[in-house]
Amino acid sequence: MASLAVAGWLIWLLPIPHLAAVLGFGPVDGVMTISSCYDATDAQGYADGTDCTGTYTPRAAGESPRQITLDKAATSHKPGTTVEVRMARGRAHELSGYALGTWLTVTGLILGPFLALSLSFRASARDGTFSHDGDYVLLFIAAEFAALVLGLLVGIVVSIGIAVVDLLG
Repeated sequence: MASLAVAGWLIWLLPIPHLAAVLGFGPVDGVMTISSCYDATDAQGYADGTDCTGTYTPRAAGESPRQITLDKAATSHKPGTTVEVRMARGRAHELSGYALGTWLTVTGLILGPFLALSLSFRASARDGTFSHDGDYVLLFIAAEFAALVLGLLVGIVVSIGIAVVDLLG
């Protein structure tokens, strides 16, 4: 139970704020007027979706507009476009397949090792032995693979759905 509690705490701390913002839980935090969009890269130089920069105007009274980045935008927005966004950890988010796939994958990658560890501890306590012939290592590998596949599939389906809605509307 302790390992699952640690997993829950890490998931709550790291991906859940971003996942909630991408999924649109809660009210819109403000609007962002897009200045430019570009293909983002991660620390290793690999493609990391489309980011957009622009001026964020908070919904709450008394806060001043500021420059911000729209993380993993749904599409490459044209300059001057206004987008409703939700904030998480200083980054703006909107519903996009790439962002949803990324944050679901991160959630699964955190949960997988702790789930395998928890099940291994449970089996060890039940049997009174620490050896299970690598069954839980295989479970760990399967959980990590499932997290990657689920994130990819959800990201693709949501991206297709957003593209269809954009074409129709």
